[in-house]
Order: sequence, then structure tokens, then C-alpha cells
Amino acid sequence: MKLPDAVLEIEYPESDGNPMGETDLHRNWMVRIIELFEYRYAGQQVYVSGNLLGYYEEGLPNKFVVPDAFIVKDCNPNERRVFKTWEEGKVPNVVFETTSRGTKREDTVFKPQLYERLGICEYFLYDPTSDYLNPPLLGYRLSEHG
Repeated sequence: MKLPDAVLEIEYPESDGNPMGETDLHRNWMVRIIELFEYRYAGQQVYVSGNLLGYYEEGLPNKFVVPDAFIVKDCNPNERRVFKTWEEGKVPNVVFETTSRGTKREDTVFKPQLYERLGICEYFLYDPTSDYLNPPLLGYRLSEHG
């Protein structure tokens, strides 16, 4: 007996169940950075978002990341419920994380490795309190030579 295709469809949730920001300050900076990107790329074929689930392996809904802010150049700027790299045919060009006490380890250890593996060209971390990063703004650029 063959199962209907609808039964085999994989669900990609729109929420990871985590709050948007650890503190008011963290959340406010996340929103501000997204707004700055939206202003900078207004009217262009650039998708700007943040705090949105980004799935990077088709068929595996547990393989996702939730950047605080990101941009994807040469991409339809319309709103999405989630971002699936295989449907878009690309990954973000730039990711920006607002680092806090609760996110420092993930932002400085795990996410740089993942973003490099995914081929994300630029990754920035910002610590608005200067308590967790020194200097409070760090940037990584993917090298063409590995």
C-alpha cells in the first residue's frame, strides 16, 4: 500500500520555542540591526530578516539556525515563514548576532563553524554592553582559500 504524498511531506516548524532575545537590550539591538539592513537595502533585490528559522539540510527539520539578523543578496525581498536554503538556492551573504551572556558560547564557538561550513561569507558579532566580547564588535570573512 502506497502512502499519499501529503503524509510523507516533512514539516519545517516556524518556531524553535526560544524567546526572541535574552534581555530587552538584546532584543532591541536585534530589531535595530534588522531595521538598519532594511533601510540600507530598501527597494533592492535583497532579503533582510532576523530571528527566523533557517533550514540548511532538506529533509532534516532539526538542521536549522536562527540568526539575529541576516541579508541575502540577489534574492526576492518578500516575507517568508522560514528560510530554506535549498529552495532559495543560496545562503545568507551576511549574518549578524547580538551576543549576550546566554549566547556567547554559541555565537563565538559553534556558529562560526556552522556558518563557515554553510559558506556564509561574512559573520559579525556585536555585544552592546561590551561585557562578553573584546572588542565589542567582531567580524569574520570567509577566505577564498579556505
